[in-house]
Amino acid sequence: MNTKNIIAGLLLSTIVGAAMAEAPYPPETRTASTKTRAEVIAELQDARAKGLIPITDQYPVEQPFVSTKTRAEVIAELKVARANGEIATTDQYPVEKPFHSTLTRAEVINQLKEAQAQGQIAVTDQYPNQAQVIQ
Repeated sequence: MNTKNIIAGLLLSTIVGAAMAEAPYPPETRTASTKTRAEVIAELQDARAKGLIPITDQYPVEQPFVSTKTRAEVIAELKVARANGEIATTDQYPVEKPFHSTLTRAEVINQLKEAQAQGQIAVTDQYPNQAQVIQ
């Protein structure tokens, strides 16, 4: 009984495979070129002369990098990026920018007093120097 099922499965898979092999995928489409052979050859030679197509088997063609900045400009940019915390000087990743408050101490104290007056935070006797956020 098992042998009959195995043979039937193999026969079915062979028939399905043969039927699928007849139809190309993706379907073939006919294209007609609008350029002459000479035009195509001229374009190829022009692209090779500009370095867009490699003459060797190397792919893709790597264009040489040409900097538009001087060494002094690059070093100055690096110093600014380090000062702003944009570049890590340690192995820590991702780079965390240091927090710099834009408020003065007096402004922070005023905001704290307003929040206490509105009942948004409470200062307890147990920890007088710590505010507790009320949800």
